Amino acid sequence: MLEELSLHILDIGMNSLAAGAKKLDITVIENTKRDWLIIRVRDDGRGMDAKTLHEVLHQNVTSKKSRKKAIGLGLAFLRQTSEMCDGTFHVSSTPNRGTSVTASMRHSHIDRPPLGDLSATILALCANPAVDVQLHCRANDQTFHFSSQEGRDHEPRRTQEAQGKGATASRAA
Repeated sequence: MLEELSLHILDIGMNSLAAGAKKLDITVIENTKRDWLIIRVRDDGRGMDAKTLHEVLHQNVTSKKSRKKAIGLGLAFLRQTSEMCDGTFHVSSTPNRGTSVTASMRHSHIDRPPLGDLSATILALCANPAVDVQLHCRANDQTFHFSSQEGRDHEPRRTQEAQGKGATASRAA
């Protein structure tokens, strides 16, 4: 079992990238008033048919070819954590359309792992510039959104100094 929930997100995200996803949408909702923590990871990768999805959830199946032995326990561990913390777990997948994984749990449950280093997880998933990693966080009344493509799709603003207009004034001073 993974010690931090962000490592579950990293595992699912890496599987999404291995499945050819070009968009990875991660949502984390913490609501202490209603005592819920919800994690949702959606991608537009290859997806799975019903048989493969059943195998992934009930057997040691992995899509990683580099392993000598199939482990494939990432989703099973997240489901176990969710259910152990009085929550729910759901996976839906459609071939050639993508996969969605949702895990919820009681926020105050004594066995709920900490969220962990979510920023390091997102940074690791952003290593591929061809993939748009989006993060949506909501904690009670505060929200935060991040998109790895947002800054890449636009030319950086050029300052006057970068254009050479401000350089003379700074040399004269």
